Amino acid sequence: MPESPRLRWEGKGLHSGNACSVEVRATALPGIRFVFGDGSAFRVEEASCQGDGRGSTLSFPNGITIRTVEHLLSALGGMGFWNAEILVEGGEVPALDGSALPFASGISSFLERHEVAQPQAFHLETPVSARDPKNGRAIVILPAEAFGVSCVIDYPGTWIGTQAFHVGGLDPGTYLKEIAGAKTFCLESEVEALRAAGLGKGGTLDNTLVVGEKGPLNPQALTVPDSCARHKVLDLIGDLSLLGCPVVGHVLAYRSGHGLHLSLVSRLKRIIPRT
Repeated sequence: MPESPRLRWEGKGLHSGNACSVEVRATALPGIRFVFGDGSAFRVEEASCQGDGRGSTLSFPNGITIRTVEHLLSALGGMGFWNAEILVEGGEVPALDGSALPFASGISSFLERHEVAQPQAFHLETPVSARDPKNGRAIVILPAEAFGVSCVIDYPGTWIGTQAFHVGGLDPGTYLKEIAGAKTFCLESEVEALRAAGLGKGGTLDNTLVVGEKGPLNPQALTVPDSCARHKVLDLIGDLSLLGCPVVGHVLAYRSGHGLHLSLVSRLKRIIPRT
């Protein structure tokens, strides 16, 4: 039997700073699966998910934890590559350039050469929401004819300020052109605390947009003026991909982050039928 076609990326983890790699293979099995060197494999929705302002982490039933999965999963969901096996070495998905573009570009070329099966999408029939009233954050997904996102972020007193980004009827071409290239970002004032917490060891001015009091320290990382809002949408698409199947609905997100995204995912899991 011929070997399954595959994609592979290598680099350093954004938070660990350690060498790591990820390999993605097409599979006839439905859904996104993480496979491990001991022969075990789990669908992504079987993992326990934790999210904070610095990424999404998956913990699997075999005790293995994988960090910062959101950019790769965003590329898979955004490009429509849903029947996939993922093998991660090093405990973290490589940061690469800090966006989903290297993953999405590779997947785009891959899908031009290989036909992959498409799972049935889940069409939302009623609104589903999650809120963080203490911090003024909210997210809701509404029934719609196609998947779309409207996102507002607000960083008062900073150069970022308030930004909004909207995309309706998202398709792979739009994802690749409008969303995939937006880099992860942080405030210069946050860097010291991140390092003190043992995070961001692999972060550089090449893979992270760092925003100081007067603007970006590395303006070459700013792909478009509303890049920060677009990156939030990138992360949101990645976190929704933890459902393991496409969802048809329109997401309204206000000041949301990984934690709130995963709360929405948890609620959606309760109503999505599984085979």
